[in-house]
Amino acid sequence: MYDWHTTHPEKGDRFRRAMRGVSKCKLLSAQPFSCAFVDVIALDPADSLLRKHIPENGPSSGRTKIVEIGGRYGFASTSLVAERAKLCFEVRCDSQDFLQRGEALVPPSSKERINFTKLTSSLEVFSTSDSTNVLAYVVRNVFWNWTDDDAVKLLQALLPTLRDVSSSRILVTDGVSPAPKQFPPHVEIAYRRRDITTMTMHNVKQRTQAEWLKMFARVHPSLKVSLNTQHLDQADISIGQDVL
Repeated sequence: MYDWHTTHPEKGDRFRRAMRGVSKCKLLSAQPFSCAFVDVIALDPADSLLRKHIPENGPSSGRTKIVEIGGRYGFASTSLVAERAKLCFEVRCDSQDFLQRGEALVPPSSKERINFTKLTSSLEVFSTSDSTNVLAYVVRNVFWNWTDDDAVKLLQALLPTLRDVSSSRILVTDGVSPAPKQFPPHVEIAYRRRDITTMTMHNVKQRTQAEWLKMFARVHPSLKVSLNTQHLDQADISIGQDVL
């Protein structure tokens, strides 16, 4: 589908704008047939979840670099770089087109603290210099349409940094398919519709929480995985060193 959009740029631009609108849309949580809305939740709260784990005043470890991997839905770094003035950022992606789009979103005052690096392969994400300065890797909305095997390979490629520095982390934000009857019927219908849409449009299955944890367990038996599920179906998964 992405290849087709590349060859039909007018349709591709419409699709990108639609996905950007979905990520910024607000979901009003309420009881059925009630006019009293009790909460307002972003459909894609990935950036707000990442802010919890990326310090605003600079890390105590002295490491100041955030490396973001992938980014078909746009890069978290392009907004975080303006908010985290004491940190520097690097975006690594195998698409020059995505990198150019991301770079165009960075405000001039922040450009000197963010780099955009073209990868030869989406799995060749590690740099030998990472062990000296990387505070965290960010993998934002990347794995939802990846196979478990490819996702595990990418995460395993980042393990050298975690082995060298116990404070380094891999922050993964991605969608989680809720368990049946976890939400009221009118809410669950929306998520089952989402599950069917991704299956028909992208030939992928949204992972449940158990399936995510099973996949992460394959990366390394000694990895510690902290699962922080908020905002209905979005999971913020922090992978840190335990005993590597």
